[in-house]
Amino acid sequence: MCGFLGAADFNKGIDEHLPALRKGLNAISHRGPDGSKEMNFGKVYLGHNRLSIIDLSTDADQPLKSINSDAYLIFNGEIYNYKELRKELSGINFKTNSDTEVLLEGYLKFGIDFFRKLRGIYSFSIFDNRSEPKLVMYRDPAGVKPLYFFAKNGFCIYGSEIKALLPTVRKELSVNVDAVKCYLNLGYCPEPYTVYSEINALKPGMAVEVKKDSIRKIQCIEYDFENENTFSYRDNQNHTERILSEAVRRNLVADVEVAVALSGGIDSSLIYAYANESDSSIRGLTVKFDDKDYNEADISKIYSGSLKGRHEFVEVQNVLNLETLDMVLKNFDQPYADSSAINVYYLTRATKSISKVLIGGDGGDELYNGYPSMTWLVYLYKLTGNSLGKRGGEAILGLSKKFATSSQKRMITRMLALTGERPVEMLYDWHSWFPRTVCYEGKSPFKFDTSDGLRIYETVFEESAPAEFRNFVAFDYFRKTMLSDYLRKTDMMSMLNSIEYRVPFLDEDLTEFALTIPFEQKSSLRETKKILRAIHRKKFPAQTSKMPKKGFTIPLDKALSREDFRIIEDRLMRKDNYVHEFVSKEYINFLFRALNEKNDQNEMISRAGIYQRILMLYSLGLWHDAR
Repeated sequence: MCGFLGAADFNKGIDEHLPALRKGLNAISHRGPDGSKEMNFGKVYLGHNRLSIIDLSTDADQPLKSINSDAYLIFNGEIYNYKELRKELSGINFKTNSDTEVLLEGYLKFGIDFFRKLRGIYSFSIFDNRSEPKLVMYRDPAGVKPLYFFAKNGFCIYGSEIKALLPTVRKELSVNVDAVKCYLNLGYCPEPYTVYSEINALKPGMAVEVKKDSIRKIQCIEYDFENENTFSYRDNQNHTERILSEAVRRNLVADVEVAVALSGGIDSSLIYAYANESDSSIRGLTVKFDDKDYNEADISKIYSGSLKGRHEFVEVQNVLNLETLDMVLKNFDQPYADSSAINVYYLTRATKSISKVLIGGDGGDELYNGYPSMTWLVYLYKLTGNSLGKRGGEAILGLSKKFATSSQKRMITRMLALTGERPVEMLYDWHSWFPRTVCYEGKSPFKFDTSDGLRIYETVFEESAPAEFRNFVAFDYFRKTMLSDYLRKTDMMSMLNSIEYRVPFLDEDLTEFALTIPFEQKSSLRETKKILRAIHRKKFPAQTSKMPKKGFTIPLDKALSREDFRIIEDRLMRKDNYVHEFVSKEYINFLFRALNEKNDQNEMISRAGIYQRILMLYSLGLWHDAR
């Protein structure tokens, strides 16, 4: 796991950019503290910061040159099946025992078709100088590892983080205002867009070939969200067990110690169980809070005790301050406001004393219907005649009579807001922490057309969107929320601490199979991820397999001090704050008044909703001031 930066201008050359390129490479040194190296070919620049995981020798440092051809590779990630692939490359000379060299030589022998054989998490660039010079870039099909790209007037630059590109192209950039508007609803900028109009993320599973006079994009792998298998529930459970076990085994491949991020959830505990079967000495790491609503220490103890496994806690209460929050938010290079990033930061920081590699349960919810809303939305869509317009509102109002608590009433209010006739509109509003429909004193707090954010959201992977609603829900969670929010969170926070974060559920074989399991086998109105819970019951006490979904969040209103929030309020209310171009000052004042009430009985907005919206606004202003 590493960080790279590359640039090319096959016409003018890149010498004038070298000082800025070196500054950009240094800006992502945290991604690879074990070594830094660069090569300048006159018209092509390759820079790399290495975090050594497989083949720790300097022979495997990058940029790596083939000993058989005139080609060079910079690579961020791991290829777990590299030993099997190496056997397919018989007759080729190798100078290292690394996955990096297997990747390069595999491309040189088979071309981009070789990328379909990879199993792992990765983004990379190959400078192929054998005949006509060209760059080839590629990113794993789930989008676990990032790759950002800028191209203009024959010059291109790309890298593992936006901050690596900025020293070279900052003056060429403009704000993508529609992405900002989308962010103000969702709390993240949806890929492939970024907050800059001129920088995009490379789409997952896509290769880009850059030559002197052309840029060609090839979609090598694209997951199918509409192909449903005909296996029985039991068969699909058995297949999941087999493929998940193999995926976890693959993720243990390393020349350093590996640990597991063990929460109170089904997914991470299953990963821990399978990892423990392969290596009983592997450690489970759990974040521990004083707040009982967020603390998962007790349930994680049951998991480790059942397996007689090694287990350690990471204490984070009374640690967070505004300085740390600012550092975390600025590291994302664009507005980002998922407060659980703080948990991942602390967890991976603690991991540094144990290992360079941490395995998590990300992806299980998206592939196996782990969010109750996935099933509820499909149910309501059917109930209301394939629409949540007026009839949907009436149906939800009928259901609301059964609810009494403030949190349940807020849920009904959210459902009532899903008045859109189109699936993309419904899902957009559902995912929004700061919905388009919010009103304060009879008017919208937003100073812009709230359909602008929706318009950019609906273009995200629209060419791959399935027609049937239940498949569209799975597609939306996987290709939008998971990709742009959850995976960016784990990558940016783990790499800030020089930790590689692995995700077995997003193994290529497991993902491809899981997407074919019929929707109703995965969940019902009473039970989420039925298949994973059934497997879980085989390994842990039955009561733990019934645990409801709990987000990996932090009680930000308690973690930060009153003085911290006072400073945040002062900054947000500053006359020149960028936020005021989008949201009224009156609504910002309302949020801080609600925060100071310190209760969760407001029927219009939850405790988490209050601090989440404050965080969204604060992050936007912070990014704009620092850009």
